[in-house]
Amino acid sequence: MQEVYNDACGQINDANRTINELQTSTTPEDVEDATKIAKTKIDAQKIKDSGIKIKLEVAKLQSDIIKHSGNSEKAVEERYEGKAQISDFKTIRDIIKNNGDEDTNEEDNN
Repeated sequence: MQEVYNDACGQINDANRTINELQTSTTPEDVEDATKIAKTKIDAQKIKDSGIKIKLEVAKLQSDIIKHSGNSEKAVEERYEGKAQISDFKTIRDIIKNNGDEDTNEEDNN
């Protein structure tokens, strides 16, 4: 879980850095340049949003573990409806990341 959380923090920091660099170091010369810069900022914001959603999923899982008095197996089983076991961290990581990606895709469609 810590590794997933750290990856999400790295995503957020990289996206923030990209957005800040675009704001401070670029000056659009015409509408096409402004459009490209805006698209890049939007893409960075989507990455940032995905990282935030991943961090929230990790926090929810941690909360469930506390709710189950530290019984992580029971917490994982309840949260992921039997799709993953506590010993299968890769599956849990993929589920958490996919939840963030699905939310981002839903926003894209709206």
